[in-house]
Amino acid sequence: MKKSIIALLLFWGIVAFANAKETYFKFSVNSISELKKLTKIISIDNVKEKTVYAYANEREFKIFSELGYSYQILPNPSTLTKAKMANSPQQMRNWDFYPTYETYVSMMYQFEEDYPDLCEIENIGTTVNGRELLFAKISDNVHSNEDEPEFMYTATMHGDELVGYVLMLRLIDYLLSNYETNSQVANLVNNLEIWINPLANPDGTFAAGNNTVNGATRYNGNNIDLNRNFP
Repeated sequence: MKKSIIALLLFWGIVAFANAKETYFKFSVNSISELKKLTKIISIDNVKEKTVYAYANEREFKIFSELGYSYQILPNPSTLTKAKMANSPQQMRNWDFYPTYETYVSMMYQFEEDYPDLCEIENIGTTVNGRELLFAKISDNVHSNEDEPEFMYTATMHGDELVGYVLMLRLIDYLLSNYETNSQVANLVNNLEIWINPLANPDGTFAAGNNTVNGATRYNGNNIDLNRNFP
């Protein structure tokens, strides 16, 4: 698993060409083949009949704009609503807030502190903007490398897709807090190594600062769409 995580670290650390400006826009196409060519240039978000919604960094948008399409620039969806933020782990008890960056980091290390025999937090590195890339390793013998299946969960590779961020934190909490009382949870933890990374793109999620997810970006701090950048 550590080899896989090192590969992910290299993947997350790829350097981009341009600055962090991200444009959200829509335009029309006439065919699927046309759309397939465009997916190699820009990051397609959604398609409704012939209308395409997409993201692009500065370099990508320049290439797209030179193709002659008529387009309309739209507000970034992450700026349209005001998210409720939790400034402490205690505020996350009902799971109806988004953690600030500092709250997220505190929660992760608190899991390790509260359940030292079941949970170990692995910092696999930092982003270009200095934010931690954290995994929770969960297993009954968490400090040993056992010969058992390993499962990895990761979320919010697009920094503005926030549901997985909170759900993965809640999954960590559920597995740890129910280990002693739920036989199904115990069976999973006893027979697997579970690796959970709730926030794959913290620079995108906290593009507007560590205290808000409003203004989150799809792309990371290197201006790369991670989910369109697999080898």
